[in-house]
Amino acid sequence: MSGHSFTDNHPGFPDGLLRALARRSSWSRAELARHLMVAEAEVESGLEVLGSLGLALLRPDDRVGLEDPLELLDEARIRAAFGGNTDLTLQVLEQVDSTNTRLEQMRRQGMAPPMACVADIQWAGRGRRGRQWLMPPGAGLPLSILWSIRHWPAPDPTITLAAGVAVIRVLEALGARGLSLKWPNDILVHGRKLGGILVEGHAQAGTGVDLILGLGLNLRLPRDLPIDQPYGDLRDAGLDPDVSRNVLAARLLEALTDMLATYPEPGFAAYRTPWQAHDACAGRPVLIRGARTLAGTGCGVDACGRLQVLTAEGMVSVEAGEVSLRFAP
Repeated sequence: MSGHSFTDNHPGFPDGLLRALARRSSWSRAELARHLMVAEAEVESGLEVLGSLGLALLRPDDRVGLEDPLELLDEARIRAAFGGNTDLTLQVLEQVDSTNTRLEQMRRQGMAPPMACVADIQWAGRGRRGRQWLMPPGAGLPLSILWSIRHWPAPDPTITLAAGVAVIRVLEALGARGLSLKWPNDILVHGRKLGGILVEGHAQAGTGVDLILGLGLNLRLPRDLPIDQPYGDLRDAGLDPDVSRNVLAARLLEALTDMLATYPEPGFAAYRTPWQAHDACAGRPVLIRGARTLAGTGCGVDACGRLQVLTAEGMVSVEAGEVSLRFAP
């Protein structure tokens, strides 16, 4: 695994501010300004941004620090815990717009897969169907992997399902309980959203076809976030005190790259049975909205990763595409 440093083109706060706060218990604004080589006004603006993102700050007298200790991502610690593909290039960023978007930008600039990106703060994380993925500082783990699929006969949509299995295996090995998978890309804890997977394909003349697999995972979220669906985190799965973010990042990167290496053969055949065992929709009433609306009972997935729904008219196979799946009342 090789490293690569990169600074966000549009930082929301002075680069290095979060790392400085995590490294030392108390700073004056003048000390931070000198350390970061910026004006005190930029420091103050950056502190306001971090506070607005949900980072708890202490401001005794004229000093500032973190209310609670914060384990930031560290390339050396991730490398030490990583036992996977040694050719993987790793970017560890303090802040980024989106780890998926960053890897696509680097791909266009000529960097070759396999490559991974992890970040402490993600400004514009995206979920499926363009939904925003909200993740306060240190409360989650966004990561993405750029992988070449030029040797595959065709892009394979079952990658999303296999990735869900790989993630659950890592979490359960750490002691997490109550986990399930909601077709096609959600990871649940006791029925509430714990994480999501976004897979995007990219083709470019002269560089072949690659995919970017993105994962967003809730580690320790505040309970009052403006999210329009029930959500949970690893505390709800029984992982409290917190698991190390660096160890978790390493194990997830290892599991996901190992999973990608199993494609195109044996591919989803190696993951279908464990996916079915964690299927949150199995035997439950579901409602599918897309080009048409379907109501029925979830019956697992077929070999192509299509959701099987038993309706009044019989069994229907549903492609992921632009559809929405909800549990029916």
